[in-house]
Amino acid sequence: MATDALTDAFIAAVTRRRASGEHVDSAECAARCLARLAEWGAARVILPAEPLLAELGLPEAISRAGIDVITWPTGRDWRELLGLDDAPTTCAVTLPRLAIAERGTLLLESTPTHGRSMDAVGWWHLAVLPEERILPTLADALHATYAPGRTPPSGVSLVSGPSRTSDVEKITTYGAHGALAEHVLVVRSSPSA
Repeated sequence: MATDALTDAFIAAVTRRRASGEHVDSAECAARCLARLAEWGAARVILPAEPLLAELGLPEAISRAGIDVITWPTGRDWRELLGLDDAPTTCAVTLPRLAIAERGTLLLESTPTHGRSMDAVGWWHLAVLPEERILPTLADALHATYAPGRTPPSGVSLVSGPSRTSDVEKITTYGAHGALAEHVLVVRSSPSA
């Protein structure tokens, strides 16, 4: 499947999962990120120490906009990160290792610079996804993740939209175990992958 077709299929699947996504050029990624953060009213952002995010200008742009930037690993305790000790409204920014077009699912790997539960510590989840990381199926993504000769990650999260549950009286509640909303910026022509 061609890249644009995979991207279109992925964004359509993300939308079916009550999240949102858009295809952006690398030059506009920081501006689109700031627009989404402003829409959500985020006062703080937690993001991984990933070179690609710096190349796209995200940490600098977010900081210039007056939003507190925390780089993972944070050195802060979970109570504060989860907002249990009066933390400000927080958005977690992730850089998925892969994405699955058919499901609208993000595959996040735990690494020293990308925390195991980054998508769950903020009120909102903003993923920055280079388009070349979108694969057609879950089988393709798992095969790439656990390919022979590749050191497996210590943890993998499959994220399919905002956190939701229907445990209590079958009433759907959003944000029960993580982010209230999810938005994916699928980046064309990223500086590096």
